[in-house]
Amino acid sequence: MLVAVWLPIAIVTALHYGTSHEYHWVHDVLRRVYYLPIVIAALRSGLLGGLVSAAVVSAAYVPHAFVLVHHFDPARSIEKAMEILLYFIVAAVAGYLSDKERSRRSQLEDALDEQRRLTGQLVRAGRLSALGEVVAGIAHEVKNPLHSLAGTAEIIDPLIPKSADEHRMWEIHKQEIGRLQKVSERFLSFAKPVPIETTTLDLGDVARRVVELVGAQARQKSIALETRISAEPILVRGDLDALAQIGLNIALNAIKAIGDEGGTILLSVSTRVVDGEPGALMCIENSGPPVPEEQIERLFDPFYSGGDSTGLGLSISSRIAEQHGGTIEAKNTGMGVRFTLYLALNS
Repeated sequence: MLVAVWLPIAIVTALHYGTSHEYHWVHDVLRRVYYLPIVIAALRSGLLGGLVSAAVVSAAYVPHAFVLVHHFDPARSIEKAMEILLYFIVAAVAGYLSDKERSRRSQLEDALDEQRRLTGQLVRAGRLSALGEVVAGIAHEVKNPLHSLAGTAEIIDPLIPKSADEHRMWEIHKQEIGRLQKVSERFLSFAKPVPIETTTLDLGDVARRVVELVGAQARQKSIALETRISAEPILVRGDLDALAQIGLNIALNAIKAIGDEGGTILLSVSTRVVDGEPGALMCIENSGPPVPEEQIERLFDPFYSGGDSTGLGLSISSRIAEQHGGTIEAKNTGMGVRFTLYLALNS
């Protein structure tokens, strides 16, 4: 602004005052050169910037136009008065159009960001749908033999004495069968989510359930669980167990991210107006290391997140949120990483 506006105004004013009144045409040119810094100020700073520059130009020009005797603009008084009026009109019009264009550009940028977000959700939904069919087939083929193995293990188990050297290996064998059954069930829950039965519930109760589920494990890791839950009920439509599963998956990932050195997990429930609609938010923030920005968008992709053994925890959470008509977002914050579940308020 100094170079583009104020310095040109000072130079034109100095030339105005230093030019003899005999050079009528020079004063006409200089009087109109004032429009350039006024328009530039309006384009850069909007209506306010344009009007301020017009006021500065007028204050600098008025003595030369009407007061001084020896250094004056030889144009007629009506011409000079009209010129001053035009300074403000041009400043107002240019500033208004600049503010309008700036507002429109901001709206377009917001719309573009929303389009990118929706496009990402559609791509993710398509990827999850296609992958779900593959995972369902694989999990089904694995699950059937596991049932046979588990049944056989129940028959053979009484035949192996507990005092035998082979008993320890047999226990490991049974444990691994059980673990594989749990993994296959998890794959199936990702591929074919169980339909939810929604009721009106307090999102604060969901947060309290999450604290109960992860409290013991957090204490073992010297992790402080802090809560900020509204005393007033924040009512949403949903399945308590399914929503608690979202919080559990995120909290368990947070515990693993923090590690054994201790830290803090903050769980809060609040309300906020999002896109003009009142919504309920459950935020789970941890003091673990931040996630690289280029990886945040992929945290909810299946098999990508390293927070659990299969990389499906956040993917399943995202799908449960979609079943509830909500969304989950991840973002690095000053504390660490924050996951936010957004649901519509039940009015």
